Amino acid sequence: MAYLHEDIEKMPREQLKKLQSERLVAQVKRCYENVECFRNRMDEAGLKPGDIHGVEDLHRLPFSYKKDLRDYYPYGLFAEPLKNIRRVHASSGTTGKRIVVGYTQNDLDMWADCVARMLTAIGGLGFFE
Repeated sequence: MAYLHEDIEKMPREQLKKLQSERLVAQVKRCYENVECFRNRMDEAGLKPGDIHGVEDLHRLPFSYKKDLRDYYPYGLFAEPLKNIRRVHASSGTTGKRIVVGYTQNDLDMWADCVARMLTAIGGLGFFE
Protein backbone atom coordinates (compact mmCIF):
# COMPACT_ATOMS: atom_id res chain seq x y z
CA MET A 1 0.00 0.00 0.00
CA ALA A 2 1.25 3.48 -0.83
CA TYR A 3 1.21 6.37 1.63
CA LEU A 4 1.21 10.10 1.02
CA HIS A 5 2.07 11.01 4.64
CA GLU A 6 3.48 7.79 6.03
CA ASP A 7 4.36 9.32 9.41
CA ILE A 8 0.70 10.19 10.00
CA GLU A 9 -0.96 7.28 8.23
CA LYS A 10 1.12 4.68 10.10
CA MET A 11 1.12 6.52 13.43
CA PRO A 12 0.82 4.23 16.48
CA ARG A 13 -2.75 4.10 17.82
CA GLU A 14 -1.97 5.79 21.16
CA GLN A 15 -0.09 8.62 19.46
CA LEU A 16 -2.98 9.06 17.01
CA LYS A 17 -5.50 9.16 19.87
CA LYS A 18 -3.38 11.82 21.61
CA LEU A 19 -3.25 13.95 18.44
CA GLN A 20 -7.00 13.56 17.86
CA SER A 21 -7.70 14.48 21.48
CA GLU A 22 -5.55 17.60 21.31
CA ARG A 23 -7.32 18.71 18.15
CA LEU A 24 -10.77 17.97 19.56
CA VAL A 25 -10.08 19.99 22.73
CA ALA A 26 -8.87 22.94 20.63
CA GLN A 27 -11.88 22.71 18.28
CA VAL A 28 -14.40 22.57 21.12
CA LYS A 29 -12.83 25.65 22.73
CA ARG A 30 -12.80 27.51 19.40
CA CYS A 31 -16.43 26.68 18.63
CA TYR A 32 -17.59 27.53 22.15
CA GLU A 33 -15.93 30.92 21.91
CA ASN A 34 -17.11 31.74 18.38
CA VAL A 35 -20.39 29.94 17.60
CA GLU A 36 -23.45 31.02 19.57
CA CYS A 37 -25.47 27.89 18.72
CA PHE A 38 -22.70 25.57 19.91
CA ARG A 39 -22.10 27.62 23.07
CA ASN A 40 -25.83 27.57 23.88
CA ARG A 41 -26.07 23.79 23.36
CA MET A 42 -23.06 23.18 25.58
CA ASP A 43 -24.42 25.51 28.26
CA GLU A 44 -27.81 23.71 28.12
CA ALA A 45 -25.94 20.42 28.62
CA GLY A 46 -24.04 21.92 31.57
CA LEU A 47 -20.72 21.65 29.70
CA LYS A 48 -17.79 24.02 29.38
CA PRO A 49 -14.83 23.52 27.03
CA GLY A 50 -12.64 22.50 29.99
CA ASP A 51 -14.92 19.48 30.54
CA ILE A 52 -13.78 17.96 27.25
CA HIS A 53 -10.38 16.30 27.65
CA GLY A 54 -10.19 14.11 24.57
CA VAL A 55 -11.92 11.70 22.22
CA GLU A 56 -13.21 9.70 25.17
CA ASP A 57 -15.55 12.67 25.84
CA LEU A 58 -17.06 12.84 22.34
CA HIS A 59 -20.30 11.27 23.60
CA ARG A 60 -20.80 14.26 25.93
CA LEU A 61 -20.90 16.84 23.12
CA PRO A 62 -24.28 18.07 21.87
CA PHE A 63 -25.43 17.23 18.37
CA SER A 64 -25.77 19.66 15.51
CA TYR A 65 -28.68 19.38 13.12
CA LYS A 66 -29.32 20.38 9.52
CA LYS A 67 -32.04 22.65 10.91
CA ASP A 68 -29.24 24.63 12.60
CA LEU A 69 -27.82 25.49 9.17
CA ARG A 70 -31.17 27.06 8.29
CA ASP A 71 -31.86 28.68 11.67
CA TYR A 72 -28.47 30.40 11.76
CA TYR A 73 -28.43 31.31 8.04
CA PRO A 74 -26.35 32.66 6.51
CA TYR A 75 -23.15 32.84 8.60
CA GLY A 76 -24.23 32.14 12.19
CA LEU A 77 -22.42 28.81 12.41
CA PHE A 78 -19.09 30.09 11.10
CA ALA A 79 -16.31 29.83 13.70
CA GLU A 80 -14.12 32.07 11.54
CA PRO A 81 -14.55 35.73 10.64
CA LEU A 82 -15.86 36.24 7.10
CA LYS A 83 -12.54 37.80 6.06
CA ASN A 84 -10.97 34.33 6.49
CA ILE A 85 -13.54 32.53 4.33
CA ARG A 86 -12.14 31.67 0.89
CA ARG A 87 -15.03 29.66 -0.57
CA VAL A 88 -18.75 29.49 0.13
CA HIS A 89 -21.00 26.63 -0.91
CA ALA A 90 -24.76 27.17 -0.77
CA SER A 91 -27.76 24.99 -1.45
CA SER A 92 -30.55 26.17 -3.69
CA GLY A 93 -33.08 25.87 -0.89
CA THR A 94 -35.44 23.65 -2.90
CA THR A 95 -36.64 21.83 0.25
CA GLY A 96 -36.81 24.93 2.42
CA LYS A 97 -34.51 27.73 3.41
CA ARG A 98 -31.13 27.58 1.68
CA ILE A 99 -28.03 26.69 3.69
CA VAL A 100 -24.50 28.08 3.48
CA VAL A 101 -21.17 26.46 4.34
CA GLY A 102 -17.91 28.41 4.37
CA TYR A 103 -14.37 27.14 3.90
CA THR A 104 -11.07 28.71 4.96
CA GLN A 105 -7.88 28.21 2.97
CA ASN A 106 -6.85 25.61 5.57
CA ASP A 107 -10.12 23.74 5.01
CA LEU A 108 -9.52 23.70 1.24
CA ASP A 109 -5.92 22.54 1.68
CA MET A 110 -7.02 19.77 4.04
CA TRP A 111 -9.76 18.71 1.63
CA ALA A 112 -7.24 18.49 -1.22
CA ASP A 113 -4.86 16.53 0.99
CA CYS A 114 -7.59 14.04 1.93
CA VAL A 115 -8.38 13.46 -1.73
CA ALA A 116 -4.67 13.02 -2.53
CA ARG A 117 -4.31 10.53 0.34
CA MET A 118 -7.30 8.56 -0.91
CA LEU A 119 -5.98 8.53 -4.48
CA THR A 120 -2.56 7.43 -3.24
CA ALA A 121 -4.09 4.62 -1.15
CA ILE A 122 -5.95 3.20 -4.16
CA GLY A 123 -3.01 3.62 -6.49
CA GLY A 124 -4.64 6.45 -8.41
CA LEU A 125 -1.80 8.95 -8.28
CA GLY A 126 0.17 6.73 -10.68
CA PHE A 127 -2.13 8.01 -13.42
CA PHE A 128 -0.68 11.49 -12.98
CA GLU A 129 3.00 10.57 -13.18
